Amino acid sequence: MVQQTTVSVESVTLPVTVEFLEEDGVYRVSCPWLQGCHAWGDTLDEAMRAIPGNIRAMIEARRAHGDPLPEALVNRDVPGPFVLRVAFA
Repeated sequence: MVQQTTVSVESVTLPVTVEFLEEDGVYRVSCPWLQGCHAWGDTLDEAMRAIPGNIRAMIEARRAHGDPLPEALVNRDVPGPFVLRVAFA
């Protein structure tokens, strides 16, 4: 089962999906705006705590390589640490 929710990073809200991978027994949180940006954890809390750092790393890597960012992130400075707010839909 996949749940969709959002995380707020500073003043930017990013969509994320949350799913429990039964075959591995872990939670995976993914940011669909940043293809390949995932975090895993034995608990949902662990995965949700990991995703902001992974989002930050993905943004920094894309900027460093000149890869495009989602429009909402193009002119934003997304420093760390992230403030994570979660709202389940």
